[in-house]
Amino acid sequence: MTVFGTAPVSSRGQIVIPSKLRKAQNIQPGDTLIFTGNPEAGYFNVLNASSFKGFTDDLNNLVFNNKKEESPDKKEDKGK
Repeated sequence: MTVFGTAPVSSRGQIVIPSKLRKAQNIQPGDTLIFTGNPEAGYFNVLNASSFKGFTDDLNNLVFNNKKEESPDKKEDKGK
């Protein structure tokens, strides 16, 4: 784990993302961030939505391409 810095939370719930983290994760003005976490364990994660979209696109391609590749095989097996 890397510690990039600290940030106080304002009365409106706002924080400033430490510059080291913004640079390391290529977070740009206007980016959308996704917050996930485990309340019982007391931690959260922040994901850049554009990176997450790339991951989900790759995952969808992998899953659906594999299904397309499996479909002809299943049809051939049924025909035998």
